[in-house]
Amino acid sequence: MKKYGLLFMAGICLVVLVFGHLHWKNMSKAAGIEGKKAEERIKEKEKEDREALIQSLKPDNNKQQSLIDYLHYKSLTQDKVIVSLMGSNGASGTGASNSSNSWAGRLEKSLRSERDELETLGFINHGQEGYSTRDLLEGKKIDEVILDNPDLVIFENPLINNQYQSIRLEQTEKDIKNIMSKLQKELPNAKILIISPNPVANSKTENSLELNYVDYIKVSERVINKNKWTYMNSMEGIEKKLKEENMRLADILTNDNVHPNDQGHNIWFEVLYEYFKLKVPQK
Repeated sequence: MKKYGLLFMAGICLVVLVFGHLHWKNMSKAAGIEGKKAEERIKEKEKEDREALIQSLKPDNNKQQSLIDYLHYKSLTQDKVIVSLMGSNGASGTGASNSSNSWAGRLEKSLRSERDELETLGFINHGQEGYSTRDLLEGKKIDEVILDNPDLVIFENPLINNQYQSIRLEQTEKDIKNIMSKLQKELPNAKILIISPNPVANSKTENSLELNYVDYIKVSERVINKNKWTYMNSMEGIEKKLKEENMRLADILTNDNVHPNDQGHNIWFEVLYEYFKLKVPQK
């Protein structure tokens, strides 16, 4: 009898173990299904949040939009985002101790760290020291920019060299028109930001045509305003910063009194970065 009792107890234990295992298996399966559903809900929520963000940043939904929001929108809707730089001494970083200390290098780094999606933002720099508006056209720099197929073009207007090379104001105006016409025709979906060069120490010094640097700034602004192109006056912005910080122009220029040093490039970057955050009318 004792033997049968042990067998009976063993049978009961076996049944308990079998049913316990089945119950645990069913519980685990249920937990797995619930976990999968929770994961799907999270993914769906993330998808909805992303779509809502895209719609909030979509240029068509914004009468006014900052360039950072525009680049953010592009980064959410395409594989890569390209910013192409074109111009002369300022764009090339002349006067900075290295490319990372130039306004362009600082801007690229800051934009990438501004938002997670902008980490893959790519800058392509076509700045060429010593180039005038005429050189940009003849040197095929516009063609190089077009080949980039950029989302944003930053065009640093090379007026310092136009003045230095005594290029007529009429020709300067014509060149700017031709540059913009070509960019707009070949890059209809890209935004184009024109910026003036930096302030120089001898802005009133005249060239062989009896024209000073300010004369070239004025004629370029005239054609820019007439055509309602997007424009930022770097010279004015830098001068304002200098006044606010009680600094002299000489403090931010190299020994030639023309090109910005590291400090000058940093101030130029600050002016540009503030503009990038500014909500402006869409064009």
